[in-house]
Amino acid sequence: MISTAQVAKSAAEARDLMLLRPSDGITMNRDRLLADAKARALSMVEGYQPAEQKPLRLPGPSGMAALKMAVEGAARLGKATPHDEVVCEHLAETLTGGVRAHHTADTTEDQVRALEVKGFMALLKTDATLARVEHMLETGRPLRN
Repeated sequence: MISTAQVAKSAAEARDLMLLRPSDGITMNRDRLLADAKARALSMVEGYQPAEQKPLRLPGPSGMAALKMAVEGAARLGKATPHDEVVCEHLAETLTGGVRAHHTADTTEDQVRALEVKGFMALLKTDATLARVEHMLETGRPLRN
């Protein structure tokens, strides 16, 4: 979904795509959106404790290869654009822990976050990504370039 910029067109579709949990609230009236969000956030403050960070075991190079093959297959079928392939390569590095990760080694959330920032900053330097961002800001719809 991320690599092809798939978005939900409604709250019901977001639930079907498992982007929303059954317990997540839905505001039908746009004029109530901010007030409802603020009320929900404030209701969650009391007694909040951040979750304990657990080490992650990510697949490393073998996982990257599998994801790369999957997106290459999607591109051959016309389901992924050339820039989708570029985006997926950066996503694969983040999701698998990168080329230096080993499936038996622990990875921290901070290490994954650093890979995400590295990939995001690299993508921001591409004309195709900038075109996607500009198009989304202007139209509210993803650009498939």
